[in-house]
Amino acid sequence: MKNINLQPLEKFNGRSGPLLLIIMDGIGINKSSTYNALKAANTEYLDKLIIHAKDQNLYTELKAHGTFVGLPSDDLMGNSEVGHNAIGAGRIVEQRSTITKKAIESGKLFKVEKWNNLVSHIENNESILHFIGLLSDGYVHSHISHLFGLLKGARSSNIQKVRVHILLDGRDVPPQSALKYVEQLNEQLNIINENPEFNYKISSGGGRMHVTMDRYFSDWKVVKRGWQAHVCGIPERKENYSGFFYSAESAIMQARANDPDISDQYLPSFVIIDENNKPIGKMNDKDAVIFFNFRGDRAIEISKAFDESNFSEFEKDCNPNVSYYGMMLYDDKLNIPKNYFLEPPKIENTLTSYLCAEKIPQFSIAETHKFGHIKYFFLGNRDESPCPDLDNYVEIKSDPSEEIEFKPQMKAFEVKNKLLDILNQGNYKFLRVNFANGDMVGHTGNFQSAKIAAETVNDCVKELTERMKELAGLTIITADHGNLENMDAFETSHTLNNVMFTISDSKFNHEYQINKEVKNPGLGNIAASILNLLGYQKPAGFLPSLISFKT
Repeated sequence: MKNINLQPLEKFNGRSGPLLLIIMDGIGINKSSTYNALKAANTEYLDKLIIHAKDQNLYTELKAHGTFVGLPSDDLMGNSEVGHNAIGAGRIVEQRSTITKKAIESGKLFKVEKWNNLVSHIENNESILHFIGLLSDGYVHSHISHLFGLLKGARSSNIQKVRVHILLDGRDVPPQSALKYVEQLNEQLNIINENPEFNYKISSGGGRMHVTMDRYFSDWKVVKRGWQAHVCGIPERKENYSGFFYSAESAIMQARANDPDISDQYLPSFVIIDENNKPIGKMNDKDAVIFFNFRGDRAIEISKAFDESNFSEFEKDCNPNVSYYGMMLYDDKLNIPKNYFLEPPKIENTLTSYLCAEKIPQFSIAETHKFGHIKYFFLGNRDESPCPDLDNYVEIKSDPSEEIEFKPQMKAFEVKNKLLDILNQGNYKFLRVNFANGDMVGHTGNFQSAKIAAETVNDCVKELTERMKELAGLTIITADHGNLENMDAFETSHTLNNVMFTISDSKFNHEYQINKEVKNPGLGNIAASILNLLGYQKPAGFLPSLISFKT
């Protein structure tokens, strides 16, 4: 590790106890009470904590969306990836979405050697190009405009036969909005197909949380459903749902007829067939596949299924020899996928790097659904800490995603209890925890469950913060983005709302206060604040601290 040592503050060397960073995932600030699960919940402790922090001038609100976290524009909601990137990096970093957008719109992507190799492979073998990815404009894992750009690039490269396997969202966009995106995609396909030389069609699909897009190896059955539908042409079959349809629209409508309240994210898999009742997108040897999501966590497992010759996580009913490409490198440690077009952002000199250089023992904990965020994204898109001997991570195994609506407490209490045990051992100076409830339960659209989620987080924050006071430590309570504070008409997506930043310090003697000189404070300002509270000056590359010390 190169020399990135910190300089101590002159008049403040931190507290004798540890510093705990609590990230309340998906809990933003919404002054309106309408459809606000946070305000509807009993969060007495958080409410009092905020009032007390305001009285001490230890409270502010942070930007957690748009350009404040490295996204292309300020009308884009934040998400857990970019939020944890910003917190861990201490600055604003150009995100995967921005890199992908620029590469496609500029045409740079279609000039790289790997694109040319893919085109030559298809031409030489007279094979089909398949696109798989999330069909929405949520800009968290993908964007529909990126797919349109890829389709135009394929047409310009004279790729004559394309099949699109669509994963329906309902999570980062309204819960029953899939037909809008299918209509937009069909418009693009119809324009291309006006030339009889081209044959571009939707061929399979399903809801993202039920088909293909599992993460952190939580439920391989999700990936298997995708493999069966996209690759083998075998859909789910159940009562009043054959799984085979002549259009994506009819598949979606049939699933909704069976369950009028179903969110797009949980739609069963489907396969499009032709007039002879044969799947139109079943993959064959020598075909090529592009997974067009730019974000990595929900792309890794399906990429492993395509890439690994000794894959054994589930039994495949077919296994054609295809050329597989990811939009980006999704996992640099495991080199997943083997072929990809764009490099993800590499964030050097993160908060963890500086703490490692100072030999500060660190501990992080989250349940499975957010474990990669508290580690990989917080570390600047790396799987390994710069000091694994000093930086310990614990994952609490999550329940399957489809159970979250009915178990809104998730594993929060288990996470909290384990962290209390660690705090009592007294081995770490800086600790961080992510409570996933606000985000994951907010995505279900169930308002009553979201209230329970908010109350669960409130209770966990209370126990941890009170214990930190006993340890003469400091606690920072914040969030990575909003979600459950705005569930208008069963809204399931993130929000553009600010998030709270609160310091709890039982030894506070007015040595410092919120820095009013910081304009438009955001998540990227947290890292410098943590270093200040540990007794160190802000590094040159970090955004300003949220606190200032009295002279």
